[in-house]
Amino acid sequence: MSREGVGLFAGFRVLGRFSGHVPHVLRYHGRHREFYVATAVGRSVHTYNVKKLGIVSVSNALPQDITCLAADRMLIFASYDNILHAFARNKEVVHTYEGHKARIHLLQPFGDHVISVDVDNVLIVWNIQSEEEYLQVDFDKATFVISALLHPSTYLNKILLGSEQGSLQLWNIRSNKLLYSFPGWGFTVTSLAQAPAVDVVAVGLVSGHIIVHNIKFDETLMKFQQDWGPITAISFRTDGHPVMAAGSPVGHIALWDLEDKKLMCQMQDAHSTAIAGMSFVPGEPLLITNGADNALRVWIFDGPGGTGRVLRSRMGHSAPPTKIRYHGQNGEQILSAGQDGTLQSFSTVHDRFNKSLGRGSINKKKSKKKGLKLDTMALPPITAFASEVAHQSDWDGIIACHQGYITCTTWNYQKTSMGAHKLRPEEFSKCKPIDICATAVDITSCGNFAVIGMSAGQVDVYNMQSGIHRGRYGKEKAHEGAIRGVAVDGLNQLVITAGSEGLIKFWKFKTKELVYSTELSSSPSAILLHRDSGILGIAFDDFSISVLDVETRKIVRTFLGHHGRINDMTFSPDGRWLITSSMDCTIKTWDLPSG
Repeated sequence: MSREGVGLFAGFRVLGRFSGHVPHVLRYHGRHREFYVATAVGRSVHTYNVKKLGIVSVSNALPQDITCLAADRMLIFASYDNILHAFARNKEVVHTYEGHKARIHLLQPFGDHVISVDVDNVLIVWNIQSEEEYLQVDFDKATFVISALLHPSTYLNKILLGSEQGSLQLWNIRSNKLLYSFPGWGFTVTSLAQAPAVDVVAVGLVSGHIIVHNIKFDETLMKFQQDWGPITAISFRTDGHPVMAAGSPVGHIALWDLEDKKLMCQMQDAHSTAIAGMSFVPGEPLLITNGADNALRVWIFDGPGGTGRVLRSRMGHSAPPTKIRYHGQNGEQILSAGQDGTLQSFSTVHDRFNKSLGRGSINKKKSKKKGLKLDTMALPPITAFASEVAHQSDWDGIIACHQGYITCTTWNYQKTSMGAHKLRPEEFSKCKPIDICATAVDITSCGNFAVIGMSAGQVDVYNMQSGIHRGRYGKEKAHEGAIRGVAVDGLNQLVITAGSEGLIKFWKFKTKELVYSTELSSSPSAILLHRDSGILGIAFDDFSISVLDVETRKIVRTFLGHHGRINDMTFSPDGRWLITSSMDCTIKTWDLPSG
């Protein structure tokens, strides 16, 4: 059945994953004369150019997810748990620094050295080349828990540490001396940023205050406050406009005018989660942000009022995908429906061809007025969809059904938006029953008709162009139980339906009459038809899989081996392999000719 250790498939690359909760780092490449942004994506580092947000390189994977990221001129530093690695050429690990006992949570490159701080409050200074510890300092947790660190520019060998207790300390790392203690403001320091002016540092607090402070004379220059919780990131504009940006845990960004010492404007919902990283590109009116909502955005400040607009962005699902399917025959687009309620298309060729078809909505106009946060019109996530390219430039080519929802929606790939029709049976148009929902959909290979199965056993046909109801299979119902799957053959001759009572029925597509009914050993959970070869894969509730030949209507193969619910199935293009994925965390490949 499955030979251990013989891999038919190898991981190729990640699609649709751009950012996590780890702040990005911005680097300048002197020889290329261009800026690059690096993000931690799972276990590897992705590098993009700022010019086009095109992916430049993907690093080799580390053993675990990256939790901390930093970079200097030559190397990218990434840590997981208590081990720190350095990547060269954005690709391979060239240095490994081991010595921490606990998880590293702060990194700061520092000339020929790199400083790391772990959650046990131990600070280690490493020599980058020799990988040796230059210095280790243990701080007392009762009086000074390090929560932020910064190397103030022009301060040779010195670092500024912020603490959870609220005080700050300036240390000389070379001589291992505490030079000065700042009493602080009584709140945990969450972020530190160097201002364009020497000696001036911005201190972000857990209370939402930002203090712009001169550390040479220990005096506060200005003080701002945001009402959105702790300050997650701070960055300064350096292209001639005295502006400071500050991020928040709810996804808003505030822009402060440092000349007039007042709020200039705010960018609400820049991300749907906390702003993880934020940096202005030196000398340019560009701001780069990333967040755990899987989005990386470049904002440009060229309009009146000082507010920014999105110049370029890369984003994927902000919640796990529920179903993915290739769109079209060339294998270049993958349609993906996610738990965040969106339908997106990912290109296997290049990220620039990715597009989002948006999220489902009962009423698009009302949703637009309310905005994302207050949207009561949002539809539940898509559970199943079917797409066809045949007539997609003329009308909608995608049909989708939503979790626990009776109405099916159409989507337009060309216009990258939700389509014109909401399909549901006539008798439910006035009163919506609570317990009936659409469970299975298919679209004919010509793109003209959609077949929809209901949880109460009805199977209906609709016209995709007009949305008109074109008939129903069976007198009242096609099946006694809920519909678990519908499929139309390649020539619009047969419709195959599977019901939870354990029957598979074959109907004539046009006349809607029953041709044949076959009883199964147990209740099916899903069916999948390979149109070219006329074989039907059936997944059962008892975790077995059967293959049925549509010509002879007999079960020709049965496979046992999964120990969990079967989530999805697909046939290889030639119909010789059936590949199944299951809740037992395995993907199994079954060879049909040999069984």
